[in-house]
Amino acid sequence: MNSRALAIIRSFPYDYIIILNFESLCKGGRVIRELARRLFIIISLLLFISLLQPIVFAEGKTYKIAGEWDLPPFSYKDQQGSLTGISIELMEKIADANGLKFEYIPMEMHEAEQALRDGKIDAIAGVTYTTEKDKVFDFSQSYFTMSDSLIIPKASKDRIKSIEDLRNRHIVLQDHTPVLGTLLNLRNTNLTLVSNQYSGLLTLLNGRADVFIGNEFTASYFLKEFDQQDNYLILDEVMNPADYAIAVKEGNEDLLSMINQTLTKLKAKGEVSKLIDQWVRPETEAKIARLEHFIFYLSLFLLIGALILIAIYIWNQRLKAAVNLQTKDLQLLNEDLHMQRQRTADSNAFKDQILNNIDTGIVTFDIDFKITSCNQRALEILELPAHTKFNLQDSPIFLKLFEHDRSGQALQQEGADYYRFLEINENGERKVIYYSLNKMFNSLENQAGYLLSMNDETEKKKLEQKLITQEKLHALGQLVAGVAHEIRNPLTSIKTFIDLIPKKYDQPKFQKVLMEHLPEEVNRLNRIVTDLIDYARPSLPNIQPCTAQQLTSLLAILKVTMDKNRIEFEQCIEPDLVFHIDPQQIRQVLLNLLLNAVHAVEETEEKKITICMAKEDLEKGRILIIDTGKGMEQGVLNHIFEPFFTTKGKGVGLGLTLSYNLIKENHGDIQVNSIPDQGTTFTILLPLYTKEEIRIEAKGTGY
Repeated sequence: MNSRALAIIRSFPYDYIIILNFESLCKGGRVIRELARRLFIIISLLLFISLLQPIVFAEGKTYKIAGEWDLPPFSYKDQQGSLTGISIELMEKIADANGLKFEYIPMEMHEAEQALRDGKIDAIAGVTYTTEKDKVFDFSQSYFTMSDSLIIPKASKDRIKSIEDLRNRHIVLQDHTPVLGTLLNLRNTNLTLVSNQYSGLLTLLNGRADVFIGNEFTASYFLKEFDQQDNYLILDEVMNPADYAIAVKEGNEDLLSMINQTLTKLKAKGEVSKLIDQWVRPETEAKIARLEHFIFYLSLFLLIGALILIAIYIWNQRLKAAVNLQTKDLQLLNEDLHMQRQRTADSNAFKDQILNNIDTGIVTFDIDFKITSCNQRALEILELPAHTKFNLQDSPIFLKLFEHDRSGQALQQEGADYYRFLEINENGERKVIYYSLNKMFNSLENQAGYLLSMNDETEKKKLEQKLITQEKLHALGQLVAGVAHEIRNPLTSIKTFIDLIPKKYDQPKFQKVLMEHLPEEVNRLNRIVTDLIDYARPSLPNIQPCTAQQLTSLLAILKVTMDKNRIEFEQCIEPDLVFHIDPQQIRQVLLNLLLNAVHAVEETEEKKITICMAKEDLEKGRILIIDTGKGMEQGVLNHIFEPFFTTKGKGVGLGLTLSYNLIKENHGDIQVNSIPDQGTTFTILLPLYTKEEIRIEAKGTGY
């Protein structure tokens, strides 16, 4: 009997006690019956008050319920930071059924267990039952059977098939799990214990363990979130099955009783099974449902399309009949105007084509390659006197032009336009002529002749050659200076060690330092020479179609680095974007630029890197890499693509140079814009995989 019941007894009038004492001495039956009736009323009242007390207490209290923050689909944080999952929704049903109010607190399991022992929380939403925990907690009815599974890389499926294959393996698992005792009995195993399932799975994904032992549903959830479900396997072997239930503090019978009663009702109605199925329903069922929806909508679309085609056919037949009637009326008028329009159009077409090429040397021919006209500039290029009538044989340069183009008859048969350079050396003088032979058409689009346009590029080529020579000499000087600077440092170290060998060779400390540093300096020389060879003699690109998604597959490599440095990474990739490049070379370029961006934002307050891929035009695609780093001055921008130029404390300064060369080999271009203290933007233009490439490949393969 509790204190409240005792207080009620003390509040009864004193004469009731006297009556009880008196009636205990009486032998009369009526008095005894009256006494028994009053005693029954008092006892019933006390029992009602004792039962009512916990209910009244519960209705005015907010219960603190702990749940694991990283155990999907049972309990985990959603995007708003609130707990959700099977266990949380089940607790909500219990709260609604009993008119209770629960406050959910995300915790690690060991933190939640300690908090429950200390009385800081009232219950844990989901705990795996063990006999040790049963000694300190009270458990509700089980609402799920929890077990552990083996999660391994797909490459290890032939080597690891069961728990017997875990010897000499590096295993990661959550601390305080039932399977831990089993593994401790296996010799020659390397165990890594983590505080939660999320950390354990990350350890496996990062290659720091061979096997992860954990909940199969939680592992499946995280593998899908990281897009790694195709690279890892969850074995069917079930280990250490155990009840999964709600835990309350030992002795809290009132709360445990309400939870068990509600669980019994929910199980009887099938709501617990329905709730679990909603969260862990097999993916194949969802795929079948999506496929059924797709077939339904496809059938509906085909039916609508068929109806539209029938309507279009009927309408087309009606229009065709109407058009035939109108065509007969207009046919006579059209024939009368046809000849007049053709004569006018032919005259205008010839005049327009000649006038549009007046800035260059122009010669026109008829269909038989007889010269019909030429301008003054053409006579100067062909070295003929002005106002002269000539044939092809009158100018040696003219003959060489046609020899260079194979022959006039070959051009006529091929039916193609030409755009070429002709270089002539006569008497030690070099002459370069840029020419284009185009077809001319009349108003009916029938070929009417040819138009030859010419430009004398001799002086321009001389100037270009001088500039190229100067640039090569400048680049060679920079290259030699850079190589000398980079090689001098390791050579100095090697020379110092060699000078000290006769004096200190017998000293163990010197031998240790020598063996530690000398190979590193040699490797450094080898890396410089390797980078220099790659720069001077790059391999030929393997051009092939490559989607934007294939290029961005390397981003998973940088995820850990960006998360470690708390860098916000944003992607905006246009779908159905296909480049015509060497994927390996362009991935190398993107990796180099993204690593540079990571270094650029390390010391800034706003750490953000953005990569965007979209179409520039019909033939080019654009890749933008934007960072919010410290930026660069214009003086630095003028030299970033030069060999051995670097602003970092380490590296040889060939990264951007090699990237520039690789982009040029892939027929692309790269530009950079930077604002100090605001950030840098690299813009890469690369060819797209267009219909023309598809036609060329089909022609080359014979299909």
